[in-house]
Amino acid sequence: MRKKDPGIMEHIIEFTKSYQREHGKSPSTTEIAKEVGVARGTAYTYLTAMRDRGLIDYDGRNIVTRVSELINHGINNTPIVGRVICGDPVEEEENVQEYIDLPVSIFGSGELFILQAYGDSMNQAGIEEGDYVVVRKQSTANNGDLVVALTNGENNLKRISFDDENERIILSPESDNPIYEPKSYQSVRIQGVVTHIIKEAR
Repeated sequence: MRKKDPGIMEHIIEFTKSYQREHGKSPSTTEIAKEVGVARGTAYTYLTAMRDRGLIDYDGRNIVTRVSELINHGINNTPIVGRVICGDPVEEEENVQEYIDLPVSIFGSGELFILQAYGDSMNQAGIEEGDYVVVRKQSTANNGDLVVALTNGENNLKRISFDDENERIILSPESDNPIYEPKSYQSVRIQGVVTHIIKEAR
């Protein structure tokens, strides 16, 4: 086997890592060849030689580097399912708009979904119109949690509390707008608990 240029091998590794960070997958052999300025067949022989030397893992298609290991593990593929009202409840139908990858190290594991907030009834909780809330899907909540709840078939985002004496559930706004008041319910359907707020770029 003809001696391989260490500079080209290093170039391939760095390009592959950069590509994986940007695209979440390995570059093709053609893309690698174009990047480092060699023929496609030469790029392939470099990849197999680098695999044989233990520099990368390569199965003929996918290249495994430290970056791809971090990308492929610890990611929660999370749906954005529309908007949630922060004000008077309105009926919302769950509708997946797209999926995005959330790192488990920051957002945790489990079944998550994302909703975009609108209205101003939760601005004192740091949730403004256009922000996204990450919600852990669950049917129970603790006193004081921020929840997404269905009340009479209507979807809203509020702070929950429990009046055990009167067997009521209170959903409270957190706003500097005086028009909003806590509302009391005999029962609500909790869809999930808010775990994180992703601020809209402004």
